[in-house]
Amino acid sequence: MAVRSAAAGIDADDPGTRRTRRLVRVADGAVSLQWLAITGISTVLVTRGYLSATGYPQVGNGTLHIAHALWGGLLMLAAIAVALMYTGADSRAWTVLLGGAGLGLFADEIGKYLTRTDDYFYRPAAAIIYLLFALLLVLASLLERGTVDDGDARLGEAAHIAATGLVSGLGAERRSRAMAALEGREDPAGLAVLRLLELAPERRPGVLRRIRRGLEARARRLADRHGAGEVVAVLMFLSHLVVAIVFLVQASLLGAGEHLAPGTEDWAVVAEAGTRGVSLLLVSVGLIRWRADRQSAYRWFRAALLVDLLITQVLNFSDSQFRAVAELPYQLALLAFVTYRLRSAAAAGKQ
Repeated sequence: MAVRSAAAGIDADDPGTRRTRRLVRVADGAVSLQWLAITGISTVLVTRGYLSATGYPQVGNGTLHIAHALWGGLLMLAAIAVALMYTGADSRAWTVLLGGAGLGLFADEIGKYLTRTDDYFYRPAAAIIYLLFALLLVLASLLERGTVDDGDARLGEAAHIAATGLVSGLGAERRSRAMAALEGREDPAGLAVLRLLELAPERRPGVLRRIRRGLEARARRLADRHGAGEVVAVLMFLSHLVVAIVFLVQASLLGAGEHLAPGTEDWAVVAEAGTRGVSLLLVSVGLIRWRADRQSAYRWFRAALLVDLLITQVLNFSDSQFRAVAELPYQLALLAFVTYRLRSAAAAGKQ
């Protein structure tokens, strides 16, 4: 057989075929990490909403209280068990679902871990939870953009795709990614993995994947429309200007000895006035650069949005608690648009 003949050409005692021990990146691992974070965020919001609507019931009796962090730990343990014992796309999906839900339940009670009084309503907890998942998404984004230049690591990535493809089937995207990783490999190991890819059955996209692709296609068409960039630039400037003015006025009132609404974190309002002013400045520089260098303008816009998401929102969650979630969809949509425009320009420049 072709696989046997390819494998037969590999001499395990040949120094040229020996592999050093290293971590091999899992194909689409960064995407799985993103979905794990999204699942965790959703779990926190659903849990907080349910507990608020039901009056914060407790599971247990007068002596015992079964905290939902315990269920989170059990779910994370289940995710680890699935990842260790099973392979394929389905097991990866279950790992993401169980691990994300478990992490969300565990993180939701972080206030209890940090206070002597087991205070679930510890005010900084909302900001800490937000920062945890924000950093997780940043890590996933960095890993997704990173490229594997080492030939052996690329071979290992392709081999992992081929092996899971034999179990769960391969979609067009994953098959193309593996073929790209094997480009230029004419050695027996590369030919063996290539043969495995040829043997892997085709995996038809499920309903959720088809819906996601449809939404992504519509979003791309909307982002590519004539004048979309100008509309986004104006929206960014106006929204940052209005919000910066509001917070600067509030900070000025605090400086004059006035008091804001009860429950307001004065230090967070003052700090937000500064960070939102910085974001406005970055957006303004982007507008100035708009006509001369469109890509430079988008980079300034992206910097402003990163300040918003990684610094300002931490302060916002400290002050407004989980009500701060209302601002996130708008900022994430802007970041997605700016990132898409930058990547499209980079891809066009390589052609």
